[in-house]
Amino acid sequence: MTAAFDWEALSRRLEAAAAGLAALERFDPGAQERLLADRAAALAAAGAAPVAAAPAGIEVLAFRCGGERYAFDAAWVARVLPALPLTALPGVPDVVAGIAMWEGEVLAVVDLRVLLALPLTELTDPGALIVLRGEDNRFAVLADAIDGTRRFPHDHVGHDLPLLADPDAGYLLGVAPDRTALLDARRLLADSTLIVNTDHQ
Repeated sequence: MTAAFDWEALSRRLEAAAAGLAALERFDPGAQERLLADRAAALAAAGAAPVAAAPAGIEVLAFRCGGERYAFDAAWVARVLPALPLTALPGVPDVVAGIAMWEGEVLAVVDLRVLLALPLTELTDPGALIVLRGEDNRFAVLADAIDGTRRFPHDHVGHDLPLLADPDAGYLLGVAPDRTALLDARRLLADSTLIVNTDHQ
């Protein structure tokens, strides 16, 4: 008996891919065209080779934050939004930059630059929000810029991990050869310190 196909996961991946391409066009009008041209060139170089299986690896949304390159598994990405006005909340951890309104919903916004203690000299004005969605939680993460979707190799998950400010936090899953760090969106969504009750807002 074969396992049931996970249509919901596929839908999330397609939505994340579309959001990544849309974000590329929003923040760098020529980026999407260049990305598609690169893909076309790669296909042309392959010639008439037999159709291969889907490339191995995890589909991720790559982005930049605090001068570094990061990525989230696309399965946990609900959408990519332009930077929205933030309203500060008293009494919340410093890692919560504030709240933003999105389609009538109040979203807590997490600042990875604070969470990962990135050097202050690398801070820039965020240009996008990445909305992460879990079973019981949803919040946005600040990003300097969106690099789009890509494949993160399985064999680089859990290996060659650089030291973050708090290695025990366990937010890092692996690092690709280009130094893109894959962050654990599932653990972020489950972190009780990042859950903000906005019902009263």
